[in-house]
Amino acid sequence: MGGEGDYFPGCMMRKKYIIIIVMGLVLVVLLPFIGVVKISPAKVISSEAGLENFIFWQLRVPRTLIAFMVGSALALAGLIFQNIFKNNLATPYTLGISSGAAAFTVMAMKFRLSIMFLGLNGLYIYGFTGALVTIFIILGIARIVKSFSIYTLLMSGIALNFFFSSFILLFQYLLNFTETITALRWLMGGINVTGYKEVIFFAPISIFFIISAFLVRNELVLISGGDQFAYSKGIDVKKFRIIIFILVSFVIGVVVSIAGPIGFVGLIVPHIARLIFKDDFKAVIFLTVITGGLLLVVTDFLARVLIPPVEIPVGVITSFLGAPFFLFILISTLRKELK
Repeated sequence: MGGEGDYFPGCMMRKKYIIIIVMGLVLVVLLPFIGVVKISPAKVISSEAGLENFIFWQLRVPRTLIAFMVGSALALAGLIFQNIFKNNLATPYTLGISSGAAAFTVMAMKFRLSIMFLGLNGLYIYGFTGALVTIFIILGIARIVKSFSIYTLLMSGIALNFFFSSFILLFQYLLNFTETITALRWLMGGINVTGYKEVIFFAPISIFFIISAFLVRNELVLISGGDQFAYSKGIDVKKFRIIIFILVSFVIGVVVSIAGPIGFVGLIVPHIARLIFKDDFKAVIFLTVITGGLLLVVTDFLARVLIPPVEIPVGVITSFLGAPFFLFILISTLRKELK
């Protein structure tokens, strides 16, 4: 009986994994066929080069793949930040990384600094540079005050977030009408790719990020229990926090440079994953990656089909979903603290 009892939970866990993977595959395969232009499977597998073939293979498929990878990265970044900062309201944008990347991108738009790099939009470079500058400033402040505590990193990040947000507003004011519209749409967040250059560029980064999260899952669990507890288990908390902080910030910089600042994915998804897999952090990481990807794939699909032919920026939809969820988490947290 003991053997059966041990096996049953594992069997149930595998069923959950299979259901999630199957649902994910169905959505990822099905959604590119649906849109303003209806596409039949026969046209897709046809060797003839036509409009439907181009829309499916060069627009919708790469867009779906990028949406999945971006959503997964944002959700996983949120989960990691919530663990290392021991704050369920922490998001990938808490530390100003997104604002820094956005500020440098808007600056590049203003001064027309965009260049092609390895066949990619040069704005990616400036977005990534903005994220790196933010990282170095935060770490520099921590070094000056000789403290790499959660409080130092969070407060520095919040201050930089406000600074770079003001920087963005300044450049928006200086942009002409056409540039302002372009910058505003980018700042709302969106998946706008043609072909597979971005997919090839981001895929290895995304895979490396996910594998890294699985490899350090035990350390993330221990550090969420408090610095002293983690120290007692042999973890160099300061070094670990800096390395993870740089890794996550690097990925967020790349994500923002590709898709703009898409909010709330990193807040919503980790909470959903924890509700389903309460006591298995490995399973939480798995579900966070899958659900984060699917959430952005679905919201991006809604962005292009809700009010055709107009396309809603996907960041608008995630904010509509995320703001009420944020308030729900905030109220629940405050209620627990008051009890």
